[in-house]
Amino acid sequence: MNIVFSYRIIHAVFALVTLFFITKYLSPADQGWYYTFLSLSALIYLFDFGLSSALIHISAIKFTKYKWKKNGLIDGEDANSFQDFINLSFFKYLRLSLYYFLILFPFGIYYFSESNDFQYYFWIIPWIIHCLAASLNLLCLPFLSIVEGSGNIKEIYTLRIFHISLGTLLCCLLIYFNYPLIAPSMVLLSLFLVTFLWLVFYRKNNLPKFSFTNNKYEWEKDTKIFKNKIGITFLGAYLVAQIYTPILFYFENSTVAGQFGLSLAIANMLGLISNSWITVNIPSMTKAITEKEYAFFSHLFKKSFFQSSIFIIFATFITIILYILFDGYNIINRVVEYYNFIGILVIIIMNHFISAIVIYLRCFKEEPLVVIHFICSVLTLLLGTYFLINYSIAGLIMIILLIQIFLILPISIVKLRKFIKNI
Repeated sequence: MNIVFSYRIIHAVFALVTLFFITKYLSPADQGWYYTFLSLSALIYLFDFGLSSALIHISAIKFTKYKWKKNGLIDGEDANSFQDFINLSFFKYLRLSLYYFLILFPFGIYYFSESNDFQYYFWIIPWIIHCLAASLNLLCLPFLSIVEGSGNIKEIYTLRIFHISLGTLLCCLLIYFNYPLIAPSMVLLSLFLVTFLWLVFYRKNNLPKFSFTNNKYEWEKDTKIFKNKIGITFLGAYLVAQIYTPILFYFENSTVAGQFGLSLAIANMLGLISNSWITVNIPSMTKAITEKEYAFFSHLFKKSFFQSSIFIIFATFITIILYILFDGYNIINRVVEYYNFIGILVIIIMNHFISAIVIYLRCFKEEPLVVIHFICSVLTLLLGTYFLINYSIAGLIMIILLIQIFLILPISIVKLRKFIKNI
């Protein structure tokens, strides 16, 4: 069993533990606040705008001529240039972290002040903690992405196992002791703590330095264009996965937002596990393309895609059966109604297929789907928000599925086939 899949399984188990604590110790309204906090913190990936994913791919290409030694020391000709690459990445994220806090903190103050039940919750201090934790979380991404891209997948996902274990423990304790608005910050804060200790004790040579030689032009040339194209794809993923929980919270109420947030969390858990088969092979596939080993790349991708697709379809089927079996229990009252729940699961399956095509093309440092993803992201946001306000969750799910099935997926398949013919 590979380490990424092990991490996803452990993550899923801890997600189920957290689910138990949420449904047992939080009210439906508390649940809505909890998932709204999480959805807003996910905005860090819009500020990231694909940079972390770009760093994985670029690191996989750059590190082919280097090796890691003790304490993160880099061995190879002109090794300082790779450390400069790490330094530049960190300072980019330091700026993004500051932007995130300065924008999201005041926005959250206004947003929650306008909610229907803000007067019943002590939310200002938890919101400050959450924004700080999310900002610190951003600072971890360059180190994790670059080391993962270099091929040290086992090291990074072992670190993530420690992170998710600590974060879940702290989160569940705070839920148990009735601090539902501080609990969401714990997973974010634990990543920063674990990453900081890892750098200090195991990779002190990779800690950021204030003197480096790479010039701005090289960074812009290698990273910026690729990153921006990936960012458009991330924008579409965020609009499907996260943004509608805060919209439901604002236009309807915290209870409905909590039902949607929990349903989406369950579906996303299945998507994360299924993506493990592909995610673990991204550095290997990118390296194969760099070395022009196209047959090996094709074999690796097809095998990963087949395994992951079988899993997500089977897991979706089992989840629907469990929904039916638990009908009448309290947990079912905490998620959306049956047909809406199935719709959310289908959305995640469609996302899986689209994401696989994107990863295939990205291994070639190509993003031919960037325009269609941007157009569909804007279309999904506008129509999704309209139908959500007027027809609630059912209208939103219908719009997302229509755009996925009749626009994004078929166009992605056509683009993929055209690209493969030109290889």
